[in-house]
Amino acid sequence: MPDAKLLAGAAALFGVGAAGLGIPAPVPRQNTASQPLRFGAPDPGLPDLLHRWLATAHSGLVPQATTAQFVGAGRIRLGRSPWLPVSYRTNHALGEEFMAEVAATWFGRPVVRGLDALVDGRGVTRARDTVTVGPGLDSSGVSFLWSEAFLVPATWSLHGVKWTQIDDATLMLEVSSEDLASPMSAIINADPETGLPLRFRVPWRPRNSAGTAGAEWQVSYTEWRSGESDEWAPGLVQVQWLDEEHPWLRMRMEPPALNVDISAALNTARDILRSS
Repeated sequence: MPDAKLLAGAAALFGVGAAGLGIPAPVPRQNTASQPLRFGAPDPGLPDLLHRWLATAHSGLVPQATTAQFVGAGRIRLGRSPWLPVSYRTNHALGEEFMAEVAATWFGRPVVRGLDALVDGRGVTRARDTVTVGPGLDSSGVSFLWSEAFLVPATWSLHGVKWTQIDDATLMLEVSSEDLASPMSAIINADPETGLPLRFRVPWRPRNSAGTAGAEWQVSYTEWRSGESDEWAPGLVQVQWLDEEHPWLRMRMEPPALNVDISAALNTARDILRSS
């Protein structure tokens, strides 16, 4: 998930008061797909846990998708900052690029906006008027990309994706492609009966733009529930650096909208990257 240290610090400059912090952030609207969703048969060579996930959440079939949009709202806390209400939206060209928008809110209104993206193989962050690039963001962007992209089964058999089932509740995901800034490996813990994932953990993720400092990083997915089309998605997402005691982001997430137009979001990220 996006690193919003600058966003949290900037919010303090606005004099955000306790009353305003008590108002939840609104959930952003999702784009609407222009065509009905289609389904296909899964790759029979996928690990058993993934087939269980498909059976639980998608009637054993793979929703065919090339883009996805996730939205949610929750709270963020970094360092000694108060818990800030945030609204959240990510736009994915699945397995390739993303652009994430985070807005800290006061009385439900956005007061500070942050943006993280990975486009054209490069990571970029913007908080207020500060744009940051660097090899650390290139690498960390890949980890974030896949922490959400793997929730969409259409990514499971993309070029460069390798799955290994370690035991009845653990998978290893490895991604290596000439289109990515760096290879990525993650351990995914799942419910052994349903196959639904519980945790996505990478052994080391950069914490600065230079890529010289980092830590183990984890995203957890709980409160799985069915969406309008009877497809399941995690209701609660929590993000944590594992050298810290508690998560720094807690968010209610909606099921993703698939095959929606995300070109404007990715073009915005490209424009920011060009101007950096």
